[in-house]
Amino acid sequence: MASYVKDKKEILVRLRRMEGQLKGIQRMVEVDKYCVDVLNQLSSVIAASRKVAAIILQDHIQGCIRDALTRNEHSDEYMDELLTVIERFTLKK
Repeated sequence: MASYVKDKKEILVRLRRMEGQLKGIQRMVEVDKYCVDVLNQLSSVIAASRKVAAIILQDHIQGCIRDALTRNEHSDEYMDELLTVIERFTLKK
């Protein structure tokens, strides 16, 4: 079971809001809205996606990672995976 189940409702609300924002951005581009206005909306979507990622990451650490460490099952694999995910969300490529 996914560790984010307790936050699933909040995550889905945020994702649906992002979906609406993306559709709005598509409409803005279709009607040639000013570049900065489009960029501002894109910035909002990026921030929203980071928030969703942070919620899921926190739940993963408090759920899956904690359980693996407690049971001492595949803890090295989980830690490696966690570090990879954190790098993906924090380091510029």
